[in-house]
Amino acid sequence: MTLIIAILAFNYLFSSLLSLLNVAHLRAWVKHPLPQALAPWFDQDKVRRTVDYTAAHTRLGYCSHLVGMLANCAILLSGLLPWLVRRAAGLPLPQALQGLIVLYVPLLLLFLAGLPASLAEDFGIEKRFGFSTITPGTWAADQLKGLLIGGLLLGLLFTGCSLFVQCCGTLWWLPAWALAVAVMVLMIFVAPVWLAPLFNKFVPLQDEVLRDKILALAKQAAFPLAGVYQMDASKRSTHDNAYFTGLGATRRIVFYDTMVANYTHDEILAVMGHEIGHWKMRHIASMLALSALVTGGALSLAALVLNGPWIYRVLGLADLHAARGLQGPLLGAALYLVSILFSPANLALAPLSSWLSRRHEYQSDAYAVRLRPNREAMRTALLKLNRKNLSNLFPHPLYVAFHYSHPPLLARLAAIDRLEIPSA
Repeated sequence: MTLIIAILAFNYLFSSLLSLLNVAHLRAWVKHPLPQALAPWFDQDKVRRTVDYTAAHTRLGYCSHLVGMLANCAILLSGLLPWLVRRAAGLPLPQALQGLIVLYVPLLLLFLAGLPASLAEDFGIEKRFGFSTITPGTWAADQLKGLLIGGLLLGLLFTGCSLFVQCCGTLWWLPAWALAVAVMVLMIFVAPVWLAPLFNKFVPLQDEVLRDKILALAKQAAFPLAGVYQMDASKRSTHDNAYFTGLGATRRIVFYDTMVANYTHDEILAVMGHEIGHWKMRHIASMLALSALVTGGALSLAALVLNGPWIYRVLGLADLHAARGLQGPLLGAALYLVSILFSPANLALAPLSSWLSRRHEYQSDAYAVRLRPNREAMRTALLKLNRKNLSNLFPHPLYVAFHYSHPPLLARLAAIDRLEIPSA
């Protein structure tokens, strides 16, 4: 138990240190004149707002992560888990459902512990900086929908694991791995058409002239376009963004309605080319492959940990484990504990995942500029995105390594400027 609490404390301290370095690095940079690439786009007031916005989110992160750590400690030290196991075992339910109850309760408590931070973000920081447009009703509906969807997916995966433990013994992680990968692939197909519309309204791009230009660009790139949509992001926030999602018949490119309203056609076409680049270079497939490998490794290690008696001694359930009874409830408690034990591994893998994602962004930028040689449109689109969203202009390199899925603005602009392409 000391080891587990130490892991929780280490994760919190390491995360807090990275955030502290990040804010300090930003404050140090803005004392100097802005680089030439940024000077025409950012005045001192905008820079100060960027610093204040980053610092406000950092302070909230300290608090929310601390609350999460303390909630986990309370769950572990209060005796809640062994009490849940014994109570769930007495319910007239299949063992898989008994185990789900044991797993759901601590996760629900952690979810509830995180709600104040979510409220503070959407109705505090985001509102204060002019981004949040969400209503309390929409916020509550989002929380409930996310909870239900997450609960259903977790229920599916846990039920499969429970059945595999019973029928496959110590090799249960192999079919569990297959199930997890199948669910990941299925989600890529169904999320754009079934899940995303539960939160937002998606309609075909309304600007017919822009739509014709996008169709021509897709044809030029031999991109099998299943749809270009605009999303009513403005009902929650004024942030700008666009993304590529789905596979096969569900493949689509989505623009926030705020972006469609505030960017030129050339800038939107540059962003469109970037999203096409993700598809042309099979970035979704490569990230899916990495996720599948990490999931397989995690499940195999989980199987080794769950076979050892010490984890059940920590839980105060060694007698039940020795009797080989209550496999469902025991599995639920043990998997919750394993998720904490493996959190340092997630931290260690974060730089690899983030590096690969940033590499994909560079590649997609290069593809977009070569597809439609308008270097300036890509530059101005990126500058507008960062200025509007108050993105950190000078993040600390170590923070970037662990947390940035996209390269910092200056690095992206420099990479675009280095591209050897004919001018438009």
